Parts: sequence; C-alpha cells; structure tokens
Amino acid sequence: MRIMKGIFALFAIVSLLFLAGCHSHSGKPVSDASSVKLLSANAYNNFAVDLRKQGDVEKAIDYYNKALEIDPRHAMAYNNRGVAWKFKGDIERAIADYQEAMEIDPLLAAAYNNRGVIYGIQGNYPRAIAYYNKALGLDVYNADFYNNRGVAREQKGDVDDAIDNYNMALKIDSEHAYAYNNRGAAFRVKGAYERAIDDYTMAIELQPGYADAYYNRGIAWHAKGDMRQARADIKKALSLNPKSKKYQQFLSYLKTK
Repeated sequence: MRIMKGIFALFAIVSLLFLAGCHSHSGKPVSDASSVKLLSANAYNNFAVDLRKQGDVEKAIDYYNKALEIDPRHAMAYNNRGVAWKFKGDIERAIADYQEAMEIDPLLAAAYNNRGVIYGIQGNYPRAIAYYNKALGLDVYNADFYNNRGVAREQKGDVDDAIDNYNMALKIDSEHAYAYNNRGAAFRVKGAYERAIDDYTMAIELQPGYADAYYNRGIAWHAKGDMRQARADIKKALSLNPKSKKYQQFLSYLKTK
C-alpha cells in the first residue's frame, strides 16, 4: 500500500547499481596520470575508474579516451566510459558505449547490466529484465545484478518476485546495503512495515551515510503512525543531503502532523 496523504505521494527510493571495471589501485586520491603515461590501456582505464569514483567525471572520460586510443577494442573501457556518460546525464552516449562493449566482448556481463539499468530508467522494465537475465546468465553469483533485477521487477509491479531477487542478492552478499534498502521498499509496498523498518535499519548499519535509507525508514514510521520516529529519520536524511527537495517537502508535511 502506497502512502497518499497530504498534497503529494510518497514513494520509497530504490537503488540501482552501475558496474565499472575492477582494478588494483590502492584507492588513494589521484590527480594526474604521470605514473601511468605511455603504459597500457588497462592502466588508463583503471586510473579513470578512480577518477570517476572521486567525482571527476570529465577527467575520467579523458582517460577512458586515452585507453581507447591505445586499444580501440578495450571492451571494459567502453563499458566504464558509458558509466561516466550516464553520470553526466548523457544517456545516448552511455548506450552507444555499452553497445560497443557488448559487440566487442559478448561475455562482458557488466555491460548487459548497465544497459539494463538504462532501460529501467527509461521505464522499459521488460527490456531491463531481459538484459539483467543476460548478465546473470554470464555471472550468476553477482549480487548487484540480482538487486537491479529486483528493482525492475518491483517497478513492474511484481513485488514478490522483487523480494526473491533481493533475497538472492543478500544470500550472495549479506552486507549489500542497497539490497536491504530495496527489499525494505518492497515490504513497505506490501504493508509489512516492521519488516521494512528492519531492512532499512540494516542498510543504515551497513552504510551510515545512506540518506535514502533514512528517508525510506521515515516513510515506514509514518505509515505505522509514529510521527516522532518519522521526523527524526527525515531530519537525519536532510542532514546528510540538505539539498533534497523530496526530504524537505516530506519534513514540512510531517511538521503538520
């Protein structure tokens, strides 16, 4: 049951995961590529992954380009550049890069997953699910793929199937905060507010800065009629993400209760 009080509808936030290439960097901040210059396409790709994770998407794209200059058939660099384009909001370029990655390496599961995420964003859930199925056919033990397929199932209205997918994600990775958050959203839709709150709490314990999990738990507390707990969680979400209009609107609504 969705909550439909006040002048706006409240929907729990689900989390999709794009996948970039694995690499062996230490995770320390990076600023230039002097240490990898003139080396392999893999080195440029790995360096770019670090840059993108640190939020420097423009520079990351520059280094993915360098990787592809060295090796025009570097499937993972295309996939990872697609992730960067998506973060910039350039969906068409992201799609083109994922497609190129899949054509070069038909066994690159991450590219199928990422293409599925785009279909989900576009509201084409059957196509999204089809691509997640392909990704899982190539890597059946990937918790992120199950999490993403669960999101598509839930958005399609198949809540029980969604929960099954989140369960699989958590069986593979018991510390998957996003799967806990998303399963909580599914339980909330079913009216199982206590189970939803338990899952949101687990997500928060695993990732204390997870603002959306606090927001979602606030919605669940509201559904149970506990305005004090609801306000506390939304205030915490706002402290983590002060610019969120959604959080601000919900807190204003709660203050009238």
